[in-house]
Amino acid sequence: MGTRRFRCAVLVASIAALGAVSASPAQAGPLGMGGGGSASEADFTLGGKPCKLIPVPAAAPVGTGSCPGVRPGAIVTSDVGQCTFNFLYNGSDGERYIGTAGHCILGESPVRGDVGEESWAEGTGPVARDAEGNRIGEFAYAILQDPKDFALIRLDDGVQASPQMCHFGGPNGTNADQPSSAVVLNHFGNGLGVGSVLPARSALALGMPNPDHVFAQGVAVPGDSGSGVISSDGRAVGVLVTVGVHSSSIGTDGVDAGVVGITRIPPQEARAEQVLGTTLNLQTAPLL
Repeated sequence: MGTRRFRCAVLVASIAALGAVSASPAQAGPLGMGGGGSASEADFTLGGKPCKLIPVPAAAPVGTGSCPGVRPGAIVTSDVGQCTFNFLYNGSDGERYIGTAGHCILGESPVRGDVGEESWAEGTGPVARDAEGNRIGEFAYAILQDPKDFALIRLDDGVQASPQMCHFGGPNGTNADQPSSAVVLNHFGNGLGVGSVLPARSALALGMPNPDHVFAQGVAVPGDSGSGVISSDGRAVGVLVTVGVHSSSIGTDGVDAGVVGITRIPPQEARAEQVLGTTLNLQTAPLL
């Protein structure tokens, strides 16, 4: 396991050094499909930088994929399409919640940019289903408003859920650090194509100086939206949401640039708590 993680980290570091995703045609192709990040192609901004939301494909034929169940890395479907679960929470209101991306239920703005924020009382939210098409709960909260792209699903009673991310394990805490040095990031996604061959992927952030977002060098494709991103030490960093050339700053605080965009967990949790009127407690699990 350690050797595989090391090789993946070295691969991503090489990609970052080259400034392009060129490791193989299988990786280069999907990133191109995901959008190049030019102003004309952008449908959202993250940290004020034009980028493209990772498309939400129509739900795939019923199947568990390589990460079955309700847990970080597993498939979630809605009326909008197919995405990926991120992190599991216990609420002080006695409910259990699991996250994904806000645009997985709110969709994209027809005029590009922010869609806004929605919350649903129990029994009124859009239905969420697992990879097998079974109802697992309903959306309770969602936001798509720069710099936030986050949603919470209120799980039905009796639905079994695990906090442990497929392949990597974790999260074992929350990472709110703002380092100027490079950080290896891991996620398990269900993107089309590469997601079925290499769902467990690593990326490299050349720094994480911003409290609201992280830009990294890595691979994301349609269906990866909502994936939980952890640092190599297992702590939850954020939610994978956009692709394109993101470049915010290069200075003494570190490099804030990359081809995938991640919305950070702490400010999104805080806003969801405010709207829902509950305290969210991240459920943790050991690394694998």
